[in-house]
Amino acid sequence: MNPVDDPTHDPYDTTHGAIFARIGHAFHRLALRIPNGGDKPALADAAGVVVDPREVELLRWPPEAEAALRRGGYLPIQPVDMELWCNCAD
Repeated sequence: MNPVDDPTHDPYDTTHGAIFARIGHAFHRLALRIPNGGDKPALADAAGVVVDPREVELLRWPPEAEAALRRGGYLPIQPVDMELWCNCAD
């Protein structure tokens, strides 16, 4: 059976290390490159071009890649707390 014909097929399957992101108005499948030396991990497109962390919005990634994505600057260090907080005396 063709995976596209399978209703359980997830086109954004991240189990094989695929990372999906938006760059500008286009969607891309990116690969995580872990350097051997002390350099930061980087994301690259299919052509091998490294993507700048400031130009990409990550949509889906495998959980095991999260630490490397943080070190590379692709994910914030601390999760954004959406709850409003006030240090005010009542």
